[in-house]
Amino acid sequence: MNSLPIHFGTDGWRAVIAEHFTFDAVRRIAQALSRYIYTQGSTDLGIAVSYDTRFLSQEFAQTLAQVVSANRIPVFLSDRMTPTPALSFAVKKRGLFGGVMITASHNPYFYNGVKFKDAAGGPAASEITRAIETEMDCESPRIDPKATNNYLQRVDILSDYFVQLDRLVDRETLCRYRGSVLYDPMNGAGIAVVGYLAALLAGRFAAIHTHPDPLFGGSAPEPIAANLEELAQRMQQSSIELALATDGDADRFAVLDKEGRFVQLHDLMPLLFEYLIASRGWSGGAVRTTSMHDTIDRIAAEYGRSVVEVPVGFKHVAEKMRSMEVVIAGEESGGFGYPNHMPERDGVLSSLLTIEMLASRKTDIRTLVQELRTRTGPFHYGRIDRHGILQQLRLNLETMQHYPPDTFAGLLVERVNVSDGVKLYFSDAWVLIRVSDTEPLFRVYCGAMNPQRVQKLLDAGEHYMSRH
Repeated sequence: MNSLPIHFGTDGWRAVIAEHFTFDAVRRIAQALSRYIYTQGSTDLGIAVSYDTRFLSQEFAQTLAQVVSANRIPVFLSDRMTPTPALSFAVKKRGLFGGVMITASHNPYFYNGVKFKDAAGGPAASEITRAIETEMDCESPRIDPKATNNYLQRVDILSDYFVQLDRLVDRETLCRYRGSVLYDPMNGAGIAVVGYLAALLAGRFAAIHTHPDPLFGGSAPEPIAANLEELAQRMQQSSIELALATDGDADRFAVLDKEGRFVQLHDLMPLLFEYLIASRGWSGGAVRTTSMHDTIDRIAAEYGRSVVEVPVGFKHVAEKMRSMEVVIAGEESGGFGYPNHMPERDGVLSSLLTIEMLASRKTDIRTLVQELRTRTGPFHYGRIDRHGILQQLRLNLETMQHYPPDTFAGLLVERVNVSDGVKLYFSDAWVLIRVSDTEPLFRVYCGAMNPQRVQKLLDAGEHYMSRH
């Protein structure tokens, strides 16, 4: 066959629309998935399929569903666009073999993707995606309208998801929140929950960017400070106490305080962790990625709880969520998961738990962060993302992994971790350099005691990775 090869990365596959992400590619993936399901003897269990607001996502989802159902495998296709966690919960709730979400998550608008979910609703493990990849192009995609008619159902998966959110959130406490909330779904799949949130926060809720837009208003649908300037401006122009945002498929989230300032997830994760232990009585420890600061480790130690560090990528987080008792698990990019829900990120649930926490504590998020920093010391954080030639970026990173520096940016390196990119530890700071699994870019993450040190290390990381 002359089709371009497809290689799966984090969660599945992402590519530029029309260049590599095409209907032909989706059909090939659907047939490979069908063959894999046959090898597992699970054709009777079926899969769920949903999609986000990206260009042609609904049509891509329909195409994938048609091929899988033509293989006489039951397919439950969402009757509307949904957040990824709604699709994931549908898999778990219905006892399905797995699920597929058509989304490129937080990637720029010209990308689309295929996310695979396992039977628990979490990201499919690497051995699953590798197995599906080995089935690629072993046979042509099947087209059988009669089988599709018998095996494909359009279903409502949002209703069950809302029931699950009601079960996990303490609605009585949440409804005591007296502040006003502004929500930004960033023109993405979070639009599907606007009505639910408005009803829950009756009279105290407003939203922006609530129309589906495949261009995401010209910005990447990633809830980082640089992409939330309009949200911050809206807060500064009003008396809104809290702003929330979710990414393109609503599995990640962000929080702004009443002055429109971005709340670092390095602070929010330990705050939620402590709240869920102290006020909700949840048991277990925590899981965090190596890109997350160790503030949560210090809070966990106060409660005699353990924290496990894993490489960046929620599939690594999910693996630990399945094997140990955990209160919260997450990554600095805004993806938090809760094991009594499913081993999956959920930006909507995280947003609700944040409001609940503020209602219970009878305070605002800025005050909670200040109190946290008084207990654990000052912390500043920065991250840069830069595009480049993928082959050269990987070569630069591999060179540093094999020959880590003794000094970096004029600072003495005390310890090196090469389990995920390169992480350099200093006496009062750390810097992590990685190459993305989903885009031709590198990222430099840094945490330090003061902003000047952060900028110095970010500049050094960018300089190193930009060399040819």
